[in-house]
Amino acid sequence: MSKSEGDTYLDHNVKLKKPAIFYRYFILFMILITMMVVFSVRCTINVAIIAMVGKPVENNGTINATIKDSKKHFDWDQNDQGIVLGAYYYTYATVQIFAGLLTDKFNVVHLMAGSQVVAIICTMLTPLAANISMSYLVVIRMILGLVHGITFPSVYNLIENWFPPAETGLAQGLMAGGCDFGTALISLFTAWISQQNFLGGWPAAFYLIGIVNLIFTITWIITVTRNPFENKFVSDYEKRYLSQVLIKKQVKKRQRSTPWIKLLTSIPLWSVILTKGLIGLAYAVINSKIPVYLDSVLGYKLENNGLINSFFYLAVGTSQLVCGPVSKYIITKGWLSVMITRKLFESIALAGIIASLISICYLKNTELIVFCLVLSMFFYGFNLGGDVPIVPEMAPGLVGTAFGFSNVLACAAGFIAPALIGAILGDDAGSRSKWILSFQIVAGLQLVALILFNLFATTEPQPWGKVEEDDEESSPTDQPPPLKLVETIST
Repeated sequence: MSKSEGDTYLDHNVKLKKPAIFYRYFILFMILITMMVVFSVRCTINVAIIAMVGKPVENNGTINATIKDSKKHFDWDQNDQGIVLGAYYYTYATVQIFAGLLTDKFNVVHLMAGSQVVAIICTMLTPLAANISMSYLVVIRMILGLVHGITFPSVYNLIENWFPPAETGLAQGLMAGGCDFGTALISLFTAWISQQNFLGGWPAAFYLIGIVNLIFTITWIITVTRNPFENKFVSDYEKRYLSQVLIKKQVKKRQRSTPWIKLLTSIPLWSVILTKGLIGLAYAVINSKIPVYLDSVLGYKLENNGLINSFFYLAVGTSQLVCGPVSKYIITKGWLSVMITRKLFESIALAGIIASLISICYLKNTELIVFCLVLSMFFYGFNLGGDVPIVPEMAPGLVGTAFGFSNVLACAAGFIAPALIGAILGDDAGSRSKWILSFQIVAGLQLVALILFNLFATTEPQPWGKVEEDDEESSPTDQPPPLKLVETIST
């Protein structure tokens, strides 16, 4: 952006034409699509693995031949499948600590573009890797998890740099909802395409989502910038408005080293870390292993399995879209304090999951069991008003570092969940009693999270995470130079 352009939109004596639609609303749409694509790529294998294994399963004395056909299948037991499903999260969880630092240092648009290129290659190579050996597939999934690790910090960075405070709740809701809508759509699509003869059935799911990812990446590179002031599609009118509201969100802070000892010994932070990890475990169990439960215990055919899985993510996506803005509205209106609001929404999420999973243990009707599974995911979405926004409130001066650290265990749940359920089931995936034990263990862990969060979590800024304002004096009436404005907002 040149100085003359900056002078144009900062000079309030110049009358600018208001656009019919603000460009940042397109960025809202791109945030939604970003998360849908990333989670579609991530979760294709969750349903495809049923077709990849493709063994008939004994179910109460009868043979479920849902996916017994002439297509090539792999001789993977439950432990093998747990390794395949968990491989993505080995690296995805590890990189969370450094992801915030990367997005602070480098242009997030370029980082995301590079990660998507690698993700496209990994997705396209997945069928070939699986046909060579399980080890090759595990490596491909680990690389995919590694490059996807920057997704959330990058999108959070965009939200911070593009949207005024009044719109961040909606942006975060679309970000969270996109994850689940993407998973819902890919579950349904993968189940359907795996039953077709097109490109070998299940491999087609990976090829086609790879093509979608390619189209998305090209669109991303052309249309998205790290902030509105670098974007040629943003009108001067919108730049003028955003120059006023966004600059108020930026706080000059002294450079300081991260107080790791204080951060690592913070009881409130650890209560959030454990809560996010335990509620993430419940999500990961449904995300990665419930397709097996639906197939081996409830006897749903693969195409119905995919439809039911899509209901899970439509439920959680809907509740997340609503709960983010609603929790912010409650706080803004002053009906409840920030802390009580966070604990209320998190308690509803955890208590709802507990009640749903315990109910499944005593139900015999398959439709009611499926309803309770869908209900558990709906309740999970309430965490968008609970543990998701609490970290920036707790550590406003170390948001990236604290968020990355707090998210490690939640991401690790992605490989802990399939490993845990695989260990409980062994080779007996059709055992109803072992699945009941699994649900009871997961429900019990949610109770632990409920107690920890309500006892120790807080929205009060912690001493180690408070903002330290720069001592340098600055005149409040001075307008920042246009080029400097871009640098300030992008950091």
